[in-house]
Amino acid sequence: MLIGKSVSQAGETTIYGSKATTHLVEVEQVLKGNPGDGNLRISSMPQTCSGGESYLDGDPLDTGQRVIIFATRQGGEWFTMTPEQGVLPFPQGSELPFHE
Repeated sequence: MLIGKSVSQAGETTIYGSKATTHLVEVEQVLKGNPGDGNLRISSMPQTCSGGESYLDGDPLDTGQRVIIFATRQGGEWFTMTPEQGVLPFPQGSELPFHE
């Protein structure tokens, strides 16, 4: 779990037979886990039951805004935990929506 923002798209990957967009994320703070130092490549988990459209409501990491990212590592790559709840808005000055 980390606070950061996507600074650019960094390609695509596939998970569960669906395309997932990969983003280069500038990491501001790691809240839990050890993803390593520096920027991180994270793919947005696609909505696999959507009948072909990867992101019905738009790619949640396709924003230049500061966010909280809940990520997991699968097959050596980082993905948001779920299509709907892997990314939460977190504007500057906000308080965490949970206790550390």
